[in-house]
Amino acid sequence: MIAIRANAGRGWGWIVEGWQLFAKAPGVWIVILLIYLAISVVLSLIPLVGMIGHTLLNPVLAGGMLYGAAVQARGGNLEIAHLFQGFRDQERMGPLVMLGLFSVGGYILMFIVFMIFVGGSVATGIALDSAGANVPNEAMGGILAGVGLIVMLIVITIGILITMALFYGVPLVMLGRQNAWPAVQASIAACWINMLPLLVLGLIYIALAIVAVIPLGLGLLVLGPVTACAIYASYREVFEETSSSGIDLAK
Repeated sequence: MIAIRANAGRGWGWIVEGWQLFAKAPGVWIVILLIYLAISVVLSLIPLVGMIGHTLLNPVLAGGMLYGAAVQARGGNLEIAHLFQGFRDQERMGPLVMLGLFSVGGYILMFIVFMIFVGGSVATGIALDSAGANVPNEAMGGILAGVGLIVMLIVITIGILITMALFYGVPLVMLGRQNAWPAVQASIAACWINMLPLLVLGLIYIALAIVAVIPLGLGLLVLGPVTACAIYASYREVFEETSSSGIDLAK
């Protein structure tokens, strides 16, 4: 699979292209986002099962939004039904759910790492107390702080890997017709070689998100669709518009 290394400035360019796609049908995009949010809220009301279900289905719904952006980019009209394209395309639904399962596995791993830290801290405290060891509070606090920092870094790393796996993984499965695992591998590799433009994109996104929440959060109704369209613009440039200068991710 071939991907290109984009310039750092393309992070802003993808946002601009995302806005241009949103501006073609802002009303439809907002309705799509509201339906997506409604589904998310309903699932969140179901204890545990709903949270897992939302994580599994989120790539399917995200794939539908990216499909709608692709239709627009090719001159077609955006439709609300595009949100559910991942469900209608049975060949794509399975791999998209597998991406969700990958996320679930990552979140479980994060939880396990955290619980090992909590359990280990408690067990260490009990063992020292039973042994009658007189460890100064400052020393114990320093040890726990150091271990806690390591655990936090591990958890953050896992979270970043999940994000990298899905960023291009969803469009590669939905639009590139890839299977889940090859899409995950290609997505992580493409994110790595495009770290700078994606960092620019992320910083701009944070700034826009801060501005979006000011008017009672209503700006998020615009930022959400623009983000989906920006991700599509990034995918299109990195994977669909490859040239002889592209990087073979299989190497």
